Amino acid sequence: MSPVFETLANEPSRTGNQFLPALASYEKNFVARTTADGQAYTEFAGDLDKSPSDSRDYRLIRLANGLVAMVVHDAEESKACAAMDVNVGSLADPHEFQGLAHFCEHLLFMGTKKYPKENDYNAYLSAHGGYSNAYTDLEDTCYFFEVTYDALEGALDRFSQFFIDPLFTADCTDREVRAVDSEHKKNIQNDMWRQYQLEKELSSADHPFSMFATGNYDTLSGAARRLGVDLRERLLDFHAKYYSADIMRLVIVGRDSLDQLTEWAVAKFSAILSKGLTKPLFKGHPLTTSEMGKLIRLRSIRQQRSLDMTFALPDVKPFHRSKPAQYLGSLLGHEGRGSILSSLRKRGWATTVVAGRSPTSAEGFDMFKVTVNLTEPGMEHYADVVRMVFAYIQLLQAQPPQRWFHDELQRISEIEYRFMEKYETVTLASNLASAMQNRYLPPDCMLSDGVRLSGFDEELLLWVQSFLNPDNVRIVLAARDQEVELDRTEKHYDISYRLDAIPEQLMRDIHGKLEFEELHLPEPNRFIPDNLEVKNQRRGVAPAEAPTLLKRAEGLELWFKQDDRFFLPRGNVRLMLETPRVYESPLSSVLSQLFMMVLKDRLTEVTYDAEIAGLWFDISDTMEGVVVHIDGFNDKLLQLLRILLETLRSFRVEETQFAVYSRELKKKLDNARHAEPYAHVQTNAGFLNQTMMWRFTDKLATFELVTQERLQRFVDSLFEQTRVRMMVMGNFSEGEALAAADMVAALMASQALPEYARRVQRALLHAPGVYVHHARMPEEGNVNSCVDVSIYTGETADRRGRVLLDLVSLVIQEPFFDQLRTKEQLGYITYSTDRKCNGGLMALRLLVQSESSPTYVRMRIERFLRGFRGQLAEMTQARFESYANSHRVALEEKLKNLYDESGRLWRHVGSGYYEFDKIATDIAVLQTLGRADLVEFWDAFVNPATAPWYTELAATIWSTKITQPTEAELERYPAAAIALHGCMEHDGAALALAAVAAFVEQLHAGDDEEAALERLLGMYTESVADAGSEEVAKALGKMRAAASYVRTALAMACEQAGAARQTNGHAGKGGGLYNIGAVRTPNGEWVFREAAAFRATLRQSGVPVPTRPLEPKY
Repeated sequence: MSPVFETLANEPSRTGNQFLPALASYEKNFVARTTADGQAYTEFAGDLDKSPSDSRDYRLIRLANGLVAMVVHDAEESKACAAMDVNVGSLADPHEFQGLAHFCEHLLFMGTKKYPKENDYNAYLSAHGGYSNAYTDLEDTCYFFEVTYDALEGALDRFSQFFIDPLFTADCTDREVRAVDSEHKKNIQNDMWRQYQLEKELSSADHPFSMFATGNYDTLSGAARRLGVDLRERLLDFHAKYYSADIMRLVIVGRDSLDQLTEWAVAKFSAILSKGLTKPLFKGHPLTTSEMGKLIRLRSIRQQRSLDMTFALPDVKPFHRSKPAQYLGSLLGHEGRGSILSSLRKRGWATTVVAGRSPTSAEGFDMFKVTVNLTEPGMEHYADVVRMVFAYIQLLQAQPPQRWFHDELQRISEIEYRFMEKYETVTLASNLASAMQNRYLPPDCMLSDGVRLSGFDEELLLWVQSFLNPDNVRIVLAARDQEVELDRTEKHYDISYRLDAIPEQLMRDIHGKLEFEELHLPEPNRFIPDNLEVKNQRRGVAPAEAPTLLKRAEGLELWFKQDDRFFLPRGNVRLMLETPRVYESPLSSVLSQLFMMVLKDRLTEVTYDAEIAGLWFDISDTMEGVVVHIDGFNDKLLQLLRILLETLRSFRVEETQFAVYSRELKKKLDNARHAEPYAHVQTNAGFLNQTMMWRFTDKLATFELVTQERLQRFVDSLFEQTRVRMMVMGNFSEGEALAAADMVAALMASQALPEYARRVQRALLHAPGVYVHHARMPEEGNVNSCVDVSIYTGETADRRGRVLLDLVSLVIQEPFFDQLRTKEQLGYITYSTDRKCNGGLMALRLLVQSESSPTYVRMRIERFLRGFRGQLAEMTQARFESYANSHRVALEEKLKNLYDESGRLWRHVGSGYYEFDKIATDIAVLQTLGRADLVEFWDAFVNPATAPWYTELAATIWSTKITQPTEAELERYPAAAIALHGCMEHDGAALALAAVAAFVEQLHAGDDEEAALERLLGMYTESVADAGSEEVAKALGKMRAAASYVRTALAMACEQAGAARQTNGHAGKGGGLYNIGAVRTPNGEWVFREAAAFRATLRQSGVPVPTRPLEPKY
């Protein structure tokens, strides 16, 4: 396939689309400027139409090289950031090197001519409280970073060099190809990625949309080897061809003035080469008449049943004012009375319907999707579901576009934009940089594009609507259990599927007149706010850091804080309806989850309009009770709260709902086994660290007890005794908060739950020693394993200790990632963080998901930690101050919106500590610390050779593709032997563990590693039947490679020869663990498989003690 395309410099004809607006002008209203050092640029002098509630200042400029930039000044922001969107993505991949654009994204940041050290950029960001990331889309590659506000210039200088003089170092090429490959393997069991790739593969072969965008080792290095070319050279060609300043859009956000940000943008990014408008444009549509009218059935990994109806659209992105796809999506995806979803739910055929423009589009083509999450009966009636969707389309097409409905959407969008809240700066930067690539979007619409709707255009709506027709649809049915034979296989994800024409009878039906009497257009939205007056007008006063405790009596705890920070007509109400029954057993937890699912289903028709009108809500079960949370415009927020609680307390379980959602919940629990290894290992670690937790296996074991009658009895008794914890915040008065609490009490009509009967989460306390949990992945398809190491560092209530742990977590983050992810390529998911359990212990956490043996990965983590102590000891004072300043800036970060403020205060209430002054306390502690304190902390807790009470818990999960050692082998053989055996197995060399262990026993410290490797490989070749086979040669080549895991494992075995692991004498404290089936390894560690049995041996922490008196106002 050789796709036909042109570049923007040679743009195809724009005729044939009568609705297409003019291209945005970067000449009109732009005036010439020069920087202080004489560099020329132009600045937009018109109105950018900023939201009245937006406190940021914006300036749009264009550099002499064609790069367009938006600089944003935010005087209150403690973090600065930048995003660069390059208008070229995976659609530009050469057919012979699929994934090349994604590979370019990976390798671009591996050093520049000015900053040649490959981790200089990330090390700088990490030292200044920042991070970086990037993504590759169909026609965009977006790079972005965040850093403390005072380190922006240094970050920009490093960032800009990637687009001026990247090195694309040869040494990094193979490593980053493996990183791409690891990223792909992470996605192989992900149903979203699988279906996306199948839809791409079954699109027109003449369009590059059909290619494999992620790429893997075979499509990159393998392709280069087969073609006899240098992959790096092809990458350089790709970068030289497409990476032009003319198709780059830059956004910089910082505390510095607009003038300063402008100076930096011009000075640092003007050197990027201008090569013209190099973005490729592709003729035609990925979905032609040959691809439409098809029914695709595919087998999913998870238990799911979904129906996707995809319609080919012309490019609708130019119509940014009227947004026709949004109008159609709002009607087809409506959830109120008369909607498709309402009708499907009444029949028990579906649980969700989502409709709208597909994100898988690019300039020149679009797609519109209707996605239906089907139930089991719905799958059987999929054709009727298709008929119902087309019946609603016919309903729309039988009358003119609804001006009143468009006006409602426009009114809501105007309110949202007028009272828009702040959000994360890095999100602002990346979203804005991407939006600026729309060549039809004029400067005065850039800031409002994602929110505001305007310009009702009846003819345009009719035109776009006309593409929703039976001859222009493709249907995808995804399910784990398919009733027909799936006779095809997709090559990159190994997806089983079948491709047929849409059945003739169904095609005849959707071409004919369809009627479902219950379908009708939405009713007017009664939740659109009327009163937008802000109650508190006392601006200029420092905001209160803590809410006021209005009431604290038996059964009620009410907190209140009027908005004194944002001055917007918004509110936020949170309720915790504490009831011990909600989580007292696995069965009660299942019943609670099921209740929440059927309750939300019942509420949908009533509350959907509220969500459209700017009110968001959630009801969920937790370990302590049921949480109700509402956020949005305050005018009708309490009306919504009343509706939620009235429905909650009067709920009757209907037969259809029970049948649908009991199956849905069972499916959800069954699907938990298909989670990624890192998710499983985090769950297991959580189970070993907290007192209240039921695993999905515990819940599945009780599911046969779930009946409609039992659920109704459970619901009827759930709130007999409750304790209400409530927080009212935002544009409310104190009187309204008190009245809201009275309303809650009246509607709940519960007896007060005694204080001593509350179910409070407690932490589990581990005795000093090293404990390793071995678990097997519950599903067979995943090639990855995972290791989650927790090293305990004292009590969470220790204020000095928690700040030191925060600092250590900050300092270790980048070196850990750089060593294990970037240099050693252990796995795509690699990170370090911390864990703080209320009332319990804190821990430094290090996690790696890898194809390698968990024992090997653990040893690499331990090796890193041993070496990192030296880095701490050698840290300069300037470096320490940089980290300390980064942490201080992070602590001082301003709250951006009411939701964030409410969340912070609610966490303090829920923790039981009520430490509203935690930030001030931590900053005060931080100011007393020096670099020696970090080393002292490390030696006291993290260094096993010096920590007096060293405590480590390692949760490991093993892929079914890896041989897991038996209890007898764990007890007999050292970790170095098991790790070496696992690495050989990974490279395709099967040698008995006993033989590997015998080899390791003969090693001595200081042995020549090259000679030892050849002896080991000799043992392997002697053990195989055909030593000259291609398979053996391939394994030998992998093991001899300079960066092979076998070499590293062998080096560790030599290093540890004759030495035992040092844990300062405390590894053997758990002598009784033999009784639960645990084994003691030669390294002095306890390894166990039965998590519940081990958990039963642990002590519980006490409950958190409040840090302040809890004295109510009333």
